[in-house]
Amino acid sequence: MKTSRIRTMHASARWLALLSFAMLAFSATAAGQSNPLQCDAIPDLARTLGQTEISARAAGIIIVCWGGTPTPAGQPVPTNDILIYFNADYSGRTTGQLTESLLTVDEPSPQIQVPCTTDPSLCGWTGGSKGPNVFQGRLLAKNAIAFYGVPVNPPGDSGALLVLRVFNVRLNVSTLPVASPPNLPYAVASVAMSGSGLLDGTQVSLGTVQSSMLATLQNAAGDAAVTSPKGVEFTDCAPVTKRRLANLRFSEQFGTAFLQPNWTYDPVTGVPGTPAVQAVPGGVYNTTSGFYNPNFPATNNLNKAGLADSGTRLQATFSGLPPGATLYVSTVAVTYTNGVPAPNANGLDEARLTASTGGAFAPVAATETLDGIPVAVLPVDKASVTAVWEILKSHPGESASLDFPVWISFSGSGAGLTTATVAMQLGPTSSETGASDTAHLPRFADSPITLPLLTAPAMCPSAPYLVTTSPPFLPVVVDGQTYTSPMTFSWQPGSTHTLSASYANVTGPGTRQVFTAWSDSNLFVRTIVAPPGTATYTANYKTQYQVNATVTPAGCGTVKLNPAGSNSYYDAGQGLDITATPVGPCYFVDISGDGTSTAPLLRVFVTKPMNFTASFVATTGGTKPVSVSPASGSGSKQYFISLFQAAQGASTLRWVQMLVAKSPDGGGQPFCLIHYDAPGNSYWVYSDIYGFFQGPAYPRDPTDTLQSSACALDTYNTSAFYNGAQLTLRLMVLFKSAAADNIYLRTMDFFGADSGWVKNGTWTMAAMPPPAMSVSPSSGGSASPYFQANYALDEYGQQGGPSRGWQQFLVAADPTGGGQPFCYVHLDRAANMLWMYSSDIGFFLGPVAPGAASTKLDSSACSVNTAAASTGTGFNFSSDLKLPLTLKAPMSGAKKLYMRTMDELMRDSGWQQVGTYQVP
Repeated sequence: MKTSRIRTMHASARWLALLSFAMLAFSATAAGQSNPLQCDAIPDLARTLGQTEISARAAGIIIVCWGGTPTPAGQPVPTNDILIYFNADYSGRTTGQLTESLLTVDEPSPQIQVPCTTDPSLCGWTGGSKGPNVFQGRLLAKNAIAFYGVPVNPPGDSGALLVLRVFNVRLNVSTLPVASPPNLPYAVASVAMSGSGLLDGTQVSLGTVQSSMLATLQNAAGDAAVTSPKGVEFTDCAPVTKRRLANLRFSEQFGTAFLQPNWTYDPVTGVPGTPAVQAVPGGVYNTTSGFYNPNFPATNNLNKAGLADSGTRLQATFSGLPPGATLYVSTVAVTYTNGVPAPNANGLDEARLTASTGGAFAPVAATETLDGIPVAVLPVDKASVTAVWEILKSHPGESASLDFPVWISFSGSGAGLTTATVAMQLGPTSSETGASDTAHLPRFADSPITLPLLTAPAMCPSAPYLVTTSPPFLPVVVDGQTYTSPMTFSWQPGSTHTLSASYANVTGPGTRQVFTAWSDSNLFVRTIVAPPGTATYTANYKTQYQVNATVTPAGCGTVKLNPAGSNSYYDAGQGLDITATPVGPCYFVDISGDGTSTAPLLRVFVTKPMNFTASFVATTGGTKPVSVSPASGSGSKQYFISLFQAAQGASTLRWVQMLVAKSPDGGGQPFCLIHYDAPGNSYWVYSDIYGFFQGPAYPRDPTDTLQSSACALDTYNTSAFYNGAQLTLRLMVLFKSAAADNIYLRTMDFFGADSGWVKNGTWTMAAMPPPAMSVSPSSGGSASPYFQANYALDEYGQQGGPSRGWQQFLVAADPTGGGQPFCYVHLDRAANMLWMYSSDIGFFLGPVAPGAASTKLDSSACSVNTAAASTGTGFNFSSDLKLPLTLKAPMSGAKKLYMRTMDELMRDSGWQQVGTYQVP
C-alpha cells in the first residue's frame, strides 16, 4: 500500500489501522489466497510540536508488514534498508554519524531488547531464531536518517503482523512556515524501504507545528494583564523598595508545550536522580526524553539514546532597568488567590529557578521571603539580567499557566530612561540547528516575546544639567573625564564645558552602539556653555550587529556579504545578501545558521548578531560511481541500491548506468544494461533483441516493457533519491538467464565528465522460475466442465499497467492433438479477449470478451460459454481464467489437460500437463 497523501494518526485510529492490516492478511488466508509481503507506514501517537523548537521530539513511525512467506527454520531472514527523509533538519543527538534514533523489531519488551552494536550485516536473524531487535539510525543527510540491515521476516498469511517502530526523531521545526489554525504546517517524514512492493516514499505526518507559549505581563495581583505600552508606570521620583512590580505568566498553547524531565532533582543540591526507563514500544512518555533504556550498552552511547539534558525552561530577560535597580524574582511558580501569591502545590505544575540558561540544573537558593514567597536577587549588569526556571512537574493532559512574581527596588533618582522591557521565551535557546554530539536537549530558537515592563519618570535630577546617551548606560566624556550615562552636573550658568561621545561601544556579543549625533549638534566633540535653568545633552547612537559568514570545509568555496559591512557590523534592520560560490572539485550544499537556504543566495535582514555557514562538499575523485548494495550474491530477483556522486552536486548528473555482464563490452554473452536519465527522471533498458534502448518508463510506472534477453526492470518498485552530491538508485531487477557476471556502474555529468565503467561487484544470475500452472478440477468426466485455470505469475508488470502475453488451455490426446479432435482456447491478456482454434476451418475463431454472450467460439469439438467465462487477478498476482466448456461427442474418450503461457517476461512456458479428463 502506497500513497502520496500525508498520513496522520490519533491513538485510537492507530490501533484501528493495525487491526485493519491484520484483517487484510487474515481475509486473504480465509479466501484461500496467497498474500505477498506488503508494508505500510503510519505515525505513532499524534504530537503537537512547538513553533520555536529546534529539537522537537516528533511522533514515532510505525512500519507494519503482513503476508509473504515466513523464512524457513535455519535460513537467513531477508534484510531491508529503511531510509527516512524529513521536511526539516534532523536535530537529534549523534555519536559521529550514528544517531539516537532507534528502530525496534517485533515490539520487544524492555527486558528482551537487544541492540545491534556492530555492523548490521552481523546482526541478522534466521528462521526460528531471532537476533538483535534494536537498530541504531545513521545520519544520511541533514534531513535524513537510515537504518541498514533490518531483518524483515514475512509474518505469513495467518493474520499476524510484523511491526517496526522508529523512536527518538528530533527535528528543527523552527524553520517551517508559520501559520495559524486550522492551516497549521506539518512535520513530515518520507519513508522508503528496500524490497519488492514495499515502501517507496510514503509520507507520514510527525506532528502539527504551532505556537507553544503565550507570554503576558500581569499586574502585581496576578488577576489582569498590563496593557499599557509603558508597562507599569511610576509617576513620581520617590524611592521604591522591594515592591511587587508585576507577575510573569507563561501559558502553554497545548498540553505538552512544557515538559518535565524523566527524573527528579535533589531540591537543595540540584543533583538529578536516576532517569526513569521509557522503553515500552508504543508507550506514552510525556517528558523531554524519548524512548530510553539505560540497560543498553555504552557502545555508541546507546545507553543515553533518547535522554534529554533538562526539562523545558522558561526564560525572562529584563532590559533597560533603572540605574541601581535591584530585581527579585520568585524561585518557584505560584498561584494567586485574591491577589495573594502562594507556591504551587497539590499537583499543580512546578518550576524552579536555575542558575543558567543552558547548563546543568543548579537551583538558586532563596535570599529572602517576600509576600510569603521565596525570592532570589538577580545580578543586574548594565541594566539587564536574565531569570530561568526549569519545569519540574507538568501535566500534559491540560494546558497550564505558570506565574512568577517580580519585585523591584530603585532610588527614584534616575534620569533619561526609556521603558524597561522583559523578553519571555522557552529555553534553552541555541544557535545549533542540526544534529549534534553535544548540543543541549531540548533547545529552542531565540524568538522572544518582548513586553513593556516599567517606565520611571524621565528625569529626577539632583542637579540641573544632564548628559546622557540614547540608549542609556553608554560612556560619555565630560571635561576630559569618562562617565557612564546618564550623569547629572551642577555647573555655574555661563561656564564652558567639553562634551565628547565615543565612536563605537561594544554592548554585548556581536552588538555595538555607533555614535550618530548629539541632540543639538552633529559634532563628535563639542563645547557648550551652561545656560540658565536646566539642560539635557543627549548623544544618540544606532545599534549595529556583527554578521559572520564562514565556509566549511575551508578552501572548498567562498561566501560574500553584500553590501560589505564595517568590520563585519551592519545597521539593525539592514538588508543583506549572502552568496556562496564553490571552488574546485566541490559543490554547494546549503547556507545555514541564523537563516537557511538550499540555494546559493540568501537574503536576510539584520536583527541580531548573526552567524552563517556556507557548506560545501569536496567530492573526492569528482563525478563517479560510489557503490552498489549488495555488492555480491546470487538470485533471480534482486533489489540493487546503486550510489553515484557528482563533483558539482547530484543535480548536475546527466545520466547513470548499471551493467550486469561478463565484461564492460558484454563479453559476447547476454547482459543487463539499465540507464537512468537524471533530468528526465526516467529509465531505459537496452534490448539486445531489438538492438536499441527500450523506454522511457518512470518510477512507479507499472510497465513490463523494459526488458532484454537477460533481464527486466521492475519500474513500479524502482526509485531515485537525490541528496546533495549523491544520487541513490533503487533498482528492482529480474533475471531471465543464468550466468556468473560482474556489476559495473557508470555516470556522466553535464560538464562532460564520464566515469567510464567501474566494477563495483559481482552477481550470479539465476533465471526467474517459470510460472506455476494448475487447473481445477484436474480430472473428471462431465461433458460440460467448468475449468478454473490458474497461472501463478510474478508481480512484475502486474501492478496496474496493461497486461502482456497470453494464456492457453488445451484438452487433447497430447500437445499436438494426437490426430484426434481437441479443444484449444487462447486468452490475449493485453486485449482481454478469448479465441478458440477450430480444426474445422484451420484458424482461430473470435475474439470475444469474457462475460459477453456469443456463439462465435464453437466448433465440432467443443464450445465456450463466453457469457459465463471470466478472468481475474489474485493477491499473489496470479491470473485466473475461468472456462465453462461444452465437450462434444467427437472428443469422447481419455484426454489430457494442458496449459501454456507467455508471461510478462516474454517467456513461453510450452505446454505443461496439469490433469487428465474422460470425455463422455
